[in-house]
Amino acid sequence: MVKEKTVGFPTKKVVVVVIILAVAFFIVYYFDLLKTNCMDEGCFNDAVRGCNQAKFLVVRNFNYYRYDIEGSKGDSCEINVAIKKMAIGSSVEQIRRFEGKSMVCLIPESKLSDAKLENLEGLLNYCSGPLKEAIYELIIEKLYTLVVSNMGQVVGEMGELVKGEI
Repeated sequence: MVKEKTVGFPTKKVVVVVIILAVAFFIVYYFDLLKTNCMDEGCFNDAVRGCNQAKFLVVRNFNYYRYDIEGSKGDSCEINVAIKKMAIGSSVEQIRRFEGKSMVCLIPESKLSDAKLENLEGLLNYCSGPLKEAIYELIIEKLYTLVVSNMGQVVGEMGELVKGEI
């Protein structure tokens, strides 16, 4: 008896190839292998102006920041900003407030033509996330402290004005 050879779809081979491709895609995506790893501000500034995918780890005021340019989203450029590590000697409150926090910024590409790393903070209006909230909390606390510390002087001056008019 002769067995006939059937021609069929090689499903095992296809499944293996699909699994290998999926794992390769996951590794490339997870480890950001397609992004340019900028080693200096010049490289990062060029990437920002072109909204090209890049990542940049920088130390400013002894804090470690990570910037990730994800690319274009419509007419905007998506840039993720994270504080990876606060400076040694930072207060526990500041470490709790900022360390590990990030924000996503969708900056109109028209604003990026002359963008540099040091002016990205001026684009906070286009950002959202826990880091932005922490920055605003700090600003509000400082303003509150300033108002309260000057309240006595203001009340005293108001009292003098009221006495002078009576």
